[in-house]
Amino acid sequence: MAEALFQAKLMRDYPSLVYFTEASSAGTSAIEDSPATSSAVQAMDLWGIDLEPHRASVLTPSRLGEADLVLAMAGEHLLAIGRMEPGFLFLGKSTTLNHLASAAGEISIRLGDETVRSEKEARARVREILVLLRDLYPGEELLADVPSRGSDIIDPIGSSLRVYIGVAEEIDHSMDEVMRALFGRPETSPGRREEL
Repeated sequence: MAEALFQAKLMRDYPSLVYFTEASSAGTSAIEDSPATSSAVQAMDLWGIDLEPHRASVLTPSRLGEADLVLAMAGEHLLAIGRMEPGFLFLGKSTTLNHLASAAGEISIRLGDETVRSEKEARARVREILVLLRDLYPGEELLADVPSRGSDIIDPIGSSLRVYIGVAEEIDHSMDEVMRALFGRPETSPGRREEL
């Protein structure tokens, strides 16, 4: 659901970034190529997103190595990432979605709110955000508060449709903050004049 919401928001709010920005979901205990649950499909229908074609994939060191930023849903996922390699390379670019969302205001204050318009700008902004998160929370190996579980999004697997919708709403809200932190003001924000 997070991947689908990210892609939908990217297309709507940052269309010039679509060609070089990709969200790709992977699970620490996923079954490769399994379809989305019917509840996830129904929940995403409420956002006008078709999740039927989605197939699960497993998180691997190779996929982590390719990513510029890894957004986990929960602290347990960060711990699983840490077990995949000993040098904290992957953890150094990983945090939870909610943790990044909670820091979004401070990120915008420190890094500005100008719209990111190129791949170079996007990669530089992600690097600056990771440095800033380390500065905001010095001495932490993980860029999220794992012990309190305060930045976790629950895994709705096996739950009712109502729980899936609640989780989707939480992801949607956090994703709005994260997108603003990552890419600045939306290109399509109201009152913004588009250049011809």
